[in-house]
Amino acid sequence: MASEQKQSADTDIAVHHHEHPNFHGPTEDKLDPHIRDDHGDPHRAALEDIDASTTVTKSTYAAVFFLGFTFQPSLSFAFYCALPLIVPMSEALQGNTNHSNWIASGWSLAGSVAFAIAGQLSDYFGRRYILMFGQVLLIIGHIIAATANNLNQAIAGMVIIGFGTGSTFVLYPGISELLPNRYRSIGLAWTELNLLPFATFGPLIARTLTANASWRWVYILGAITGVISVVGTAVFYHPPSHPLIEISRRQLIAEVDYLGIVLYSVGIALFLIGLNWGGLDYPWVSAAVLVPLILGILIFASAFVWDFSGRPKRPLFPARLIKRYREYLSLLIFIFVVGMVYFSMGTLLPQQIAYMYTSDPIKAGLYNIPGGFAGAGGGVFLGGLIAKMKRVQWQLFTGVVLQTVCVALYGILTPDRLAAAIVLQFFANLPFAWITLACYIIAGLNVPQRDLGLALGLVGTFRFLGGAVGTTIFASILANRAATTTVQRTIEAVLPLGFPRDQVPALMAAVASGKASLLSNYSATIIKAAQVALQWGYSDAFRVMWLATIPFGVIASCIALWVPDVSPYFTQHTAVTLEKNRLGEAQQSEEEKVVSEEA
Repeated sequence: MASEQKQSADTDIAVHHHEHPNFHGPTEDKLDPHIRDDHGDPHRAALEDIDASTTVTKSTYAAVFFLGFTFQPSLSFAFYCALPLIVPMSEALQGNTNHSNWIASGWSLAGSVAFAIAGQLSDYFGRRYILMFGQVLLIIGHIIAATANNLNQAIAGMVIIGFGTGSTFVLYPGISELLPNRYRSIGLAWTELNLLPFATFGPLIARTLTANASWRWVYILGAITGVISVVGTAVFYHPPSHPLIEISRRQLIAEVDYLGIVLYSVGIALFLIGLNWGGLDYPWVSAAVLVPLILGILIFASAFVWDFSGRPKRPLFPARLIKRYREYLSLLIFIFVVGMVYFSMGTLLPQQIAYMYTSDPIKAGLYNIPGGFAGAGGGVFLGGLIAKMKRVQWQLFTGVVLQTVCVALYGILTPDRLAAAIVLQFFANLPFAWITLACYIIAGLNVPQRDLGLALGLVGTFRFLGGAVGTTIFASILANRAATTTVQRTIEAVLPLGFPRDQVPALMAAVASGKASLLSNYSATIIKAAQVALQWGYSDAFRVMWLATIPFGVIASCIALWVPDVSPYFTQHTAVTLEKNRLGEAQQSEEEKVVSEEA
């Protein structure tokens, strides 16, 4: 049996080398001794560089703990708790909700820009200080938002938190490389476990704090957890501080692809600004929307043209990475498409519950609990078993099919099917964190160690970009359909009661506002009929929108089957060890390891 496994491993290595010969350029940089050099071939390293006696030290466990805990200030409070409070925050700060959408948009825009940049810089300068820089930004952003006296200050705080979130996402490669390949899924599942309570109860926690104290406590708690994260990281997380040991930091600074970074950042920023302006601040066909959208796409594309030209010494988008079509590029496309549907679901399903089932924020929060629990729970329980279940491409396929079917089934939801809405959201949310972690794990096992930070950063970027594009597309479909269906349903409901047709728009506005001063002009019978009609009108509009997600799910399913299986690489291979063990474990030098192996 052992000889058969060895023969299989040798075959995998031979095939891999035939497809991917060693690359030149940055892959020849000499790495710190605490990094096991894969020489541009991660598959061979996983199959050959296996140390059965390798144990995970207590200091490594402590480092992984605080890396995962960083999700508290970056996502638990800033995303799951703060974003549901956009309306009460903006009304408290300025008395209305004008431009309040930039609280969320500023956060996502800044995070999208920071993902890839921080990831690549951590490959060059070490992950510790990039991560701690992001953690400090999180603390500063939470303090600024907590002390906000106007909406612009709150937006500024969220933008800084967004940059911090994008920077701290280097914790994904940080955790992955510290653990043996077979345990990477468990380490990344720990990050989702940090989110589980807040993904489940975050909106309720936030509304309770707002009702009984102040919305500012969300940011105060975020700042406190940020301090805990940065102190724990400073004490326990000591990965190689100078990964490329033969190149000075000054030389690395000179070789950074600044033009690529500028083109990438400006392109993404303009594109997302155009998406956020469209349909809210300006019409979709206006120059104010089309110009940033088109310019953003062109400038973003020019970043790839520049990097593929061979002129930058250390390109932000190295061709050697993008040319791994099945092993890596397919994952970027997959997570972009899946993110289109998932983030749209996370934004639009709460609206469907509000429009069709209840306008009570507490009840709405309760109705969203199953979906929130499933979203993070899938990452904890299924994500942690990725290596055990193996055949990861089939896990991607199964997860995206489940999501596609359940989201499409949202189309059957009507105002009298609340139970179905609660059940379907559980199963529709369950796969996303699971398959997202699978993408990170597949990418981490398929790309060279030198590119790990950049590769996983781009996965995060494309996930958020997909969410921004998908939310815009599906929200537009909903708005266009609802403009017709709600009017039709209201007319059909109130005209038989003798209500004048020309007064229907005013009636709909009054019912939608819920203000007693406006509703006092109508009888209880008319109001009730209009309320029910609006619920069914939105039901009709949401049906069309959810059915429109099916083609994207089919595309993602096909891509999943094209991704090669990484199961053979779930070995005991560990890519990186800590420079310092703070909990007293003895740490072998590289020379001692060589002597021990020869003996």
